[in-house]
Amino acid sequence: MDSIHISQARKIMQSNRPFSLSFLTAQGECRHIDKAISLKPDYDTGTRTIKCWPSNQIRRIRDCLITQINDIDVYI
Repeated sequence: MDSIHISQARKIMQSNRPFSLSFLTAQGECRHIDKAISLKPDYDTGTRTIKCWPSNQIRRIRDCLITQINDIDVYI
C-alpha cells in the first residue's frame, strides 16, 4: 500500500492540476471529490479552499483531515 506525508500531499495540491481527494468532515463523515483544484491555502489556520470541477462548488477543508489524494493514503 502506498502512502505519502501530508507535506507531499500539499505539493500535489499546489501544482494547479486536478486531483481526487478524500477527507473527513466535522461530523465524521468521509467525503470524496474527483477533479478538485486548490484555490487558496491558509497556513495560519491549516485550512484550504478547493473548487470541485463538476459542480463548481467551493469548499474549505482542513489539511489534517485529508485521508487520501489521488487514491494514495496520506499520513501526518
